[in-house]
Order: sequence, then C-alpha cells, then structure tokens
Amino acid sequence: MTGYNHTAGMSNNAVAAYAAGVKPISRIGRADLDRAGVRIPIAFARWLARAGHWSSAEWHHSGGTWYNRVDFYDPGELAELIRGGEIDLAALRTEWRGVGTSGDVRVRGIYSEFGGSRRRPCHLGDVKFTGSLRGDWIHLDGGGRKRADGRHITWTRTA
Repeated sequence: MTGYNHTAGMSNNAVAAYAAGVKPISRIGRADLDRAGVRIPIAFARWLARAGHWSSAEWHHSGGTWYNRVDFYDPGELAELIRGGEIDLAALRTEWRGVGTSGDVRVRGIYSEFGGSRRRPCHLGDVKFTGSLRGDWIHLDGGGRKRADGRHITWTRTA
C-alpha cells in the first residue's frame, strides 16, 4: 500500500513491516527475538546482520528530506536460518567473541578531516594513521577511534 502515514512518520509499507515484526536492526529487541524463538544475545544478532550472515528482508526509505535506504530484518527469517543449519551458531559465536581480543589486526590508512559547520563543511585534508582493528572500529595509535566502514576512510592490513 503506497502512501505516507504522517502520524507514524513513515511510509504505509514501513508501518505494515513494523506490524509484521520486520524492523531495522537497531529496533529489534529481546522480545522480538524471543517471539521468533531465537535464543541468542541481541549483540550477536546485530553482528550476524553486519557480517552478512543474516540478510535484510526488505528496505524502506527513511523520513525527512534525505530519503536514505533503511534495511529491515525479519527475526523469523533468522530463526529459519538457524534451524535449517545455514547459520552455524557455534562456529560464528567463536568468531564473534574473537573480535576485539588480543588478536587485534594492525592496520594503516588515511582518513579525511573536516572542519567548518554541519551546514558548510570544509575539507581540511587527509590524515595518515596506524592503529588496531577491533570489531567495527579502528583504534588509532595517536588516540581516538574511527569507524572502519566510514565514508571518508580507507585502510589496509599491515603485516
């Protein structure tokens, strides 16, 4: 059903998806996983989605003026993948827990530095860095951290 639901602040299709239990990964909670019969931590379920083991069921535009794509995930689909053996929880759980341990991966790269304001951003230049990759974050040797999958960062693993 096309159209926009001004009361809910989203499209009619997104409202229908929420009613069916299909939500963005950030909105999926313990109750949603329990209803689907999935007995894993929420953080692990979110990691499965980010790592590509659990694909999005559908997507909708976000509100406002930017109209970004928002992926919606179905906990029932995750339960089917686990029951069908397509997701090996034991093997993936060790991989998930291994993220951020002493086996950090050394990386180097470049990120863009910006100044100015949000309305009028100004590219100040590129900054070279070295650091450690822990999960989705690169912890810089000089202090601070950057998202590994950010828009204005490129990096490679070092030996």
